[in-house]
Amino acid sequence: MDFLSNFMERLTKQSGSPAARTFNRQTRKIDRISVNNPETLGRYQVLPINSAVTEFPFISGRVRQISLPRRRMDESGQEQAYSAWIHIPSYEFYQMRDATDRVVSSLTAEDEKLLSSAYNLWEELYAEIDGKNNYPVVKDFIRAKNMTIFSAYCMNFWKYGSNNRTPDRQNFSALFMVTTKNLIQAVEANINDKTIMEGGNQDWIENVYNNQLKNRDGFLMFSVNKDKTAKGFTASATHEFGRASMLSGVEIPQEDFDAGMDDPVSLFLGWQANSAEREKPSGSRRLFNAALIKEACSYMGVLLSAIRAEKQKDPSTPIDVMAVVGKVVEDYYKNLPPMEPRQQQGQGDAQTNTNEAPAQTSAPANDSPTTHIDPLMGSQAPQSDGGFGGGFGGFGAPSFGNGGFGGGTQTAGTPF
Repeated sequence: MDFLSNFMERLTKQSGSPAARTFNRQTRKIDRISVNNPETLGRYQVLPINSAVTEFPFISGRVRQISLPRRRMDESGQEQAYSAWIHIPSYEFYQMRDATDRVVSSLTAEDEKLLSSAYNLWEELYAEIDGKNNYPVVKDFIRAKNMTIFSAYCMNFWKYGSNNRTPDRQNFSALFMVTTKNLIQAVEANINDKTIMEGGNQDWIENVYNNQLKNRDGFLMFSVNKDKTAKGFTASATHEFGRASMLSGVEIPQEDFDAGMDDPVSLFLGWQANSAEREKPSGSRRLFNAALIKEACSYMGVLLSAIRAEKQKDPSTPIDVMAVVGKVVEDYYKNLPPMEPRQQQGQGDAQTNTNEAPAQTSAPANDSPTTHIDPLMGSQAPQSDGGFGGGFGGFGAPSFGNGGFGGGTQTAGTPF
C-alpha cells in the first residue's frame, strides 16, 4: 500500500518502513504537552512526524488510568512513597512491524487476555463508585481519556488569550497529547476541503506528513480550546503546502528525531513500556508491560473488594469513597516489599527510565508522605471542565526565530 492510500485509510478509521534506529533516551528528552489546560490551549504551527509503525502521525483511542501506590529511592538512597497514573490504553496503541514489514498487533494472546482483564476490572471499579456522576470526587485516583497523540516539531505556539502576533514559545520538539476526537475530525475535514480546491489531487499530503528533518514544503496549523457551548474541547486544523521558501531555514534536530519522535506510543508510555524492548529499533517493539498491568489489576481488585465490603456494612448509607481509597493506599504502602538499593519506580519491567523527571503534587487523601505523578496534567495545571471558549483571530505572520517560551507550556516534567 502506498503512503497516500495508507494515510487516508488510517485517517478515515481514526476519525469515526522507515529505516530502523534505536532510541537515544539517555541523551535527549522530548517535551510532553497535554493540550488540555490554560497554559497549553491555543494554536500550534507544527511539522508532523509519521510513526515508524503506521507511517501515519496520529494514534487515537481510549486510555483508562488508575493511580497506583509505588515506592522509589531518592538521591540519598532513602525509600520514598509516591503514586503514579498507570496507563491502560486501548488495543490500537499496541502495534508493530513484523519481519515482513506488515503492521500487526504487538500483543500476544496472553497479553490480550491480561489487557482485557485490566479493562474489565477498571470498568467494574468505575461502575461500583458511579465514576461518571462522581467524577469530581474520584478523578484523583481513577479516570479515562479519549486521546490523540502524535509527535511534531513546533515552530510557533500562541497561547489562548495571549498576543496573537507574538508566539509564546518557538522551535521545540514534542509529543502532543490531545484529549478530544475533534482534532482528527478537523484534520480530515480540512484535507477534504483542500483536496476539492486542488481538483481532487491529494499528492500534497506528503508535503505536510513526512519525516524530513529539513527542506519541508508544508506544515499543519491546529488549535485546541475550551468548547463554549459544551463540556470538553473543540479543535480546528489547517494544512499549508507550497511553503518551501518560508520553511527553508527550519530544521528538526537530528538528536530529537533519534530520541524517538517516530515512536509516539513508546514516548507516551515511557518508563511504563516493556523495558526489555527498549533497545530494539523504532517500530519493532512489543511495548506491553505485563508486570505493570498485572500489578495494576491486583490493586484494582483490592480497591473493588474494599469498596464493596464497605457498602455491605450499611447498604442504606452512601460510602465515603475516598476514605476507603485512603485506607487501601495506606495498607498497600505497608505491604509493599523493601526495595533494592538501585531499584527505582518498580520491579522488573516497571523499572523507571532514569531519564524521566516526575512531577510532584499534593499527598493523597490519607496524608501519607507521598508525591503524585500526573502524566496528563503536570504538577500544577488543574483538571477543569468548565470554561472559556472557542478560537481566536488575528493570527500573525510566521516567525522562525530562536525565542524561548514564556507561556508556561508543560514540558518534560512528566513521567512518560
